[in-house]
Amino acid sequence: MKISLKHLILLSFLFVLAPALLLLSYTDYSKAKQELEDNFEFMVDQTAENVIGAYDLVEVGFRILSLSLENKMLSAFEPFKAAYYKANGVVSDIDLPSLKSVLGDEFDLYIIDEFGVIIHTTFAKDQDLDFSKVAPSFNEKLQKIREESRYQGDRIASETVTGNVRKYAYWGTPDKKYILEIGIKSSQFEGPLKNLDLLTISSSFEDFNPELNSVIIFNGNGTVANKPDFITSDTQKKNILTVYESGDRLDIKVADKSERWVYVKADVDEVDGSASQGDKVIELIFDTSSLENQLASLASNQILITITFVIVGGIVSLLLANRISKPISSLTGSVGQIAGGNLEIYIEKNKSSKELLDLSSGISKMKDSIRDKINDIETLNTSYERFVPKEFLTLLQKDAITDVNIGDSTSLKMGVLFSDMRNFTGISEKMSPEENFKFLNRYLEFMTPAIKKYNGFIDKYIGDAVMALFPTSAEDAVLAAVEMNKQLAIYNSDEPTSGKDPVNMGVGIHIGQLVLGTIGRELRMETTVISDTVNASARLENLNKTYKTNVLISGAVRDELSPEIQSFCRLIDRTQVKGKVEFLDVYEVYLTDDELVAEAKSKSKKVLTSIVDSYYLGDIKAAKKILGELEDDTKKDTVISFWKNRLKT
Repeated sequence: MKISLKHLILLSFLFVLAPALLLLSYTDYSKAKQELEDNFEFMVDQTAENVIGAYDLVEVGFRILSLSLENKMLSAFEPFKAAYYKANGVVSDIDLPSLKSVLGDEFDLYIIDEFGVIIHTTFAKDQDLDFSKVAPSFNEKLQKIREESRYQGDRIASETVTGNVRKYAYWGTPDKKYILEIGIKSSQFEGPLKNLDLLTISSSFEDFNPELNSVIIFNGNGTVANKPDFITSDTQKKNILTVYESGDRLDIKVADKSERWVYVKADVDEVDGSASQGDKVIELIFDTSSLENQLASLASNQILITITFVIVGGIVSLLLANRISKPISSLTGSVGQIAGGNLEIYIEKNKSSKELLDLSSGISKMKDSIRDKINDIETLNTSYERFVPKEFLTLLQKDAITDVNIGDSTSLKMGVLFSDMRNFTGISEKMSPEENFKFLNRYLEFMTPAIKKYNGFIDKYIGDAVMALFPTSAEDAVLAAVEMNKQLAIYNSDEPTSGKDPVNMGVGIHIGQLVLGTIGRELRMETTVISDTVNASARLENLNKTYKTNVLISGAVRDELSPEIQSFCRLIDRTQVKGKVEFLDVYEVYLTDDELVAEAKSKSKKVLTSIVDSYYLGDIKAAKKILGELEDDTKKDTVISFWKNRLKT
């Protein structure tokens, strides 16, 4: 049983499943990708919160230790204050070493001025230390204590190597000139402090989380609190300052390193305007390569699965499509060859389905019909081209004569050639009508090939005259005229001479803008050329009778000729075309003259030019005088003879 094309097309509709499969695969990938990214984001957020929480615990621990040393610190300040009062505020008179010996070796004493500089201390290493430079924000707190003449005693720090605690307390002198500072060093909390060490805590986070490359805790000025040897980069300092001032979290993805940098601020709740460690900025650097590898693996697996399903579906679809497309492809190829012009191709009758059988039979009939129509059109066009040159159709941008409509036209710059047989009336009178047609057709057989040879085409025959157009160049028209004269000599030599005179002709050439188009009515129209250029060419051709010359061209034509051909042109006169005010320079082309005549004409070129110029300037006397130089050439040169007769009057 034959399967109809309709059923095959319905089966091929299953191809809709392939895009659906791709969409489903993409949806699954997007969902899994989002889950991985969300999990990684959760880990980043949780780690940041845990690190901040750990830092808060450190702060609580330090405050507890600070409170345990507070009573000892208050007791130590009593003799320090008494010494300041005794010296009447002259710090150089205070014997700090003696005071330290009374308090004990665990104590160090400092006196800080209003600029934040340690000017007197028992800890020589800190002498002249300037807090305004090394810790500007801390110096602001110190100066506030000085200005308020109050006690502040909760700053504590630890020595990472020894585990010793240093608690610092400050007292602003009543005269508001100085800040007295005492530092107590103690090792009794060595064990607890090691557990509160920032370096140990940050290292623990790095060991626990494989995606966490590093945890660095920065002070507000960019110095590192948990890694003393770490050198902060300019980029880090900029990021730290931004987060420290705004308090907002900063996330930076460093794609080329497969890293993600997270900066968060650890805000410490200050009690009475102080804090043991102060606000910090924590830098967390995460390794994103594991996430990227998981995403890449997910994408690869999804692509592999999708490709597998697409291939399987493609194979099934291909088997189905072959049954549909193979015969149609064969017919398509045949149609393509028909469109390319091969009308002899054999169209095989496909019997796999009723529709394909009907289609192949229809294409075969169509091919035969097209072939018959093309044969008719070619025959018709061949006939039309005898009356309308195909070059004319090309210039009108028409593919065939049937495309031409009344009023179609185009404007072009072209050369126009007019040729006319001399004394045709006298010759034709001696012939019968039949002989006249044979004579004319043989004459034109010799003339017209020269026109085509030099890229011209015949616009029309006017009895024995020919009008030709040259769309390429003026020089082509001149070369065609020269060739026509050569062919005329051959024609005269081949024709029987009994009772017949040699045939002569004249050629006129002008170049200019002209309009090609169609005129007439729907039932009868013809191509034509409208332009003064045509009238000027006809005028030049007619002047050959006056000067007894063969080829005359206008000055416009002469200007476009190559120097070689210009050397065989001479100015012989000026003329006016009917209805025009401007004069037209008339040049004779004597390329076909024999060598002696051509040489004589070349010698007369300058003199003739002077005669023409003088004559048209109204200086007849000068023209006659110049003509006297050519007296010897009068009989041999018809143009000079013409000027001699003209100047007699």
